[in-house]
Amino acid sequence: MIKTLIRSDLHPEQIINTLKTLDLTTEVKHLAALLHQKTADDPELSRGAAILSSTNIHTGTLTLYYNASGNISLKAPDNAPVSPQLYTVPGNSILFAINAQSYRVQLYEVADDYLILGPQVTVDADNPLLIDGTKVLFDSNPTGNGHPAFIGSLNFPDKSADIRVFERRSLRKCAWFPHDKSAAHYLVSLELLEAVQDPDSSKVAEELIYHYHPAVAWKAFQLIYGADPCNARRYVPQLRKLQNTHLNRLLDQHLDEVA
Repeated sequence: MIKTLIRSDLHPEQIINTLKTLDLTTEVKHLAALLHQKTADDPELSRGAAILSSTNIHTGTLTLYYNASGNISLKAPDNAPVSPQLYTVPGNSILFAINAQSYRVQLYEVADDYLILGPQVTVDADNPLLIDGTKVLFDSNPTGNGHPAFIGSLNFPDKSADIRVFERRSLRKCAWFPHDKSAAHYLVSLELLEAVQDPDSSKVAEELIYHYHPAVAWKAFQLIYGADPCNARRYVPQLRKLQNTHLNRLLDQHLDEVA
């Protein structure tokens, strides 16, 4: 079954090869039936509330199955106009089609602060599409008229990466936010401690500097440095271990400025 493919130990090519052998329409119908049965069997949760909890109303996407490694989702057909922004999807996604349908997606190469227009690619039953979200952004509405087919996807999120936002017209980056909700929580907490000049903020920062998300670790470093520059320098090797290009660049700039 398709849900057995949501495993961290499988290579994307293995997953794609298996997808090509499956009747994905039947697989999706089976997952939808299981979701329906799950909501019917839960006396504490109304069916409407359960469906809403599995649905992203902003994108029209229903999560059919999930575990610790990832999820399987289905985006319903629509005729929506284009959004003025484009968003990266951190991690790997594998797009697939059902109901003997096909659809086209526009690809963009992701650079640090801008996008590079790439080709349009057709996804159908014989051609699932792997998207490496660190390198490629995909737009499922390339014509601006929505999409007439269901868009299926297997998603393997990278919670340590950021969701980057780009202006559709200029293709320039205009914003970012953490993919991981806990990272967003800790980041806001550190910023609040800094804003109110809490005397214990550096102690909190010394705990959060070990967080795996680079934005949290960097903010923690800044707070520690503000309280004790010598102590902050002890944590530079720890930050380097994250092997994040942007974080390393910030560290290099900071250390050059204070040298």
